[in-house]
Amino acid sequence: MITQNPAVSDGLLKTIALDYYHGLKSLFTCPREIWITFIIKVLESLCYFSSVLMLMIFMTQDMGLSDKLAGTIFGIFAASMSFFMLFVGFIADSMGIKKALFVGLIIALVGRVAITFTTNAWVVFPGLFLLSVGFAYMIPLLAAAVKLFSNKKAQKFAFSWYYVVMNVGSLAAGLTLDPIRSTFTENMYFDVFGKTLLVRPTQVIFLVAIFATLVSMVLVIFFIRSKIPEEAFNDDEEEEIAKPAQVEFGKEVKSESAWSIMREIVHEKRFWIFITFIFLLVLVKMIFQYNHSLYPLYMERIDLKEWTGKLYSINPAIIIFLVPVMTAITGRMKGFNVIMFGSFIAAGSVFFMGFGESIAMIVGFQVVLSIGEAIYSPRVYDYTASIAPPGREASYMAYSKAPMFFAKVAAGPITGILLANLCPETGPRNTELMWIIVGISTMISPITLFLGRKWLDVETRVKKGEM
Repeated sequence: MITQNPAVSDGLLKTIALDYYHGLKSLFTCPREIWITFIIKVLESLCYFSSVLMLMIFMTQDMGLSDKLAGTIFGIFAASMSFFMLFVGFIADSMGIKKALFVGLIIALVGRVAITFTTNAWVVFPGLFLLSVGFAYMIPLLAAAVKLFSNKKAQKFAFSWYYVVMNVGSLAAGLTLDPIRSTFTENMYFDVFGKTLLVRPTQVIFLVAIFATLVSMVLVIFFIRSKIPEEAFNDDEEEEIAKPAQVEFGKEVKSESAWSIMREIVHEKRFWIFITFIFLLVLVKMIFQYNHSLYPLYMERIDLKEWTGKLYSINPAIIIFLVPVMTAITGRMKGFNVIMFGSFIAAGSVFFMGFGESIAMIVGFQVVLSIGEAIYSPRVYDYTASIAPPGREASYMAYSKAPMFFAKVAAGPITGILLANLCPETGPRNTELMWIIVGISTMISPITLFLGRKWLDVETRVKKGEM
């Protein structure tokens, strides 16, 4: 029988607690922009998660689309975000983080207005297109802002807390979804400049997103500085921190064009190995795509509509508390190994849904998914920032999202096909088989990462001087 030395265990816990304390303390040495970035991330996450949870329901119930067509539109919408992320990183590195954030919010605002006051497809679909562009700007740019506005000592915990605040927004979206849907059951009418605007119950969520976007715009305009503050470069370690190529505190540096940045990056060997790694991680990350497209209508059709938001909230609630702890526990471990291990756990969570239509199985799925996500997802941000050359953080952050384009193109129609054949609105269902199919497909990611780990671990290969 193997017993654990209590002294060793206590020492480990003290080390973890100290790492956590010093990591959190180091955030207060960063510029104020790090906290503004966190607030904007909360608001954007609230907008994103609440909107995608209602989108399939809105399209099938209010716009009258079939499951397959709604799934296809959802897939195009989601895939468009990943497609536009191919370009936004270069633009951000070229024009500066403040301007890029403001442009993204303006585009998102127009898109949100377009889907809030009508069900006309000629307005809604262009609105979704603009919204996908806005999301494509905001997601990698906020991640890049964390890197730009945190010093090296604080970076790991800055990304950990960035992931926490994203889930604060997700939790708020889940917890408010059911009360909003139960409270706003009738159409609302607003008189604006002599015109009457109609907001349906499913569109109230989109209306909330409009107000949240306006708040974010105010924060960007008045509280984020154009130049990187000096304290972002403060560091107690001996190693010098490389400053972003396009901005230096106190003076202007000649900007590089987006095209020249793109040409430079695509000629790097490490970039293509990194892209391969991200591609292989895509299938397990698709669980979250199904959680937004498949899960809401699944809950409607198994008569658990009133539990949709509550059970969805389990995931962000656990993430909020578990991510900082997991970051402290795994902070000294190799990033690639942590990502690989966490992805195995996350992929396995889907199989709970294959045991039957019950609240207990859904809870099991959300809890295990949350544990796996807490382990691997924040380290993807940190891993990406660590291997990115100085001044190319936004480009690498953008491309870390790009492979999801190909997965989302398929995930939307697959969602529609699975719903139509295994979880229809009327008729016999086989939802257990539906989720088992999803589980098998997601498990491919961690298995492939394990088999190709020696070639795919860019961080280790860079340290060894292999690239």
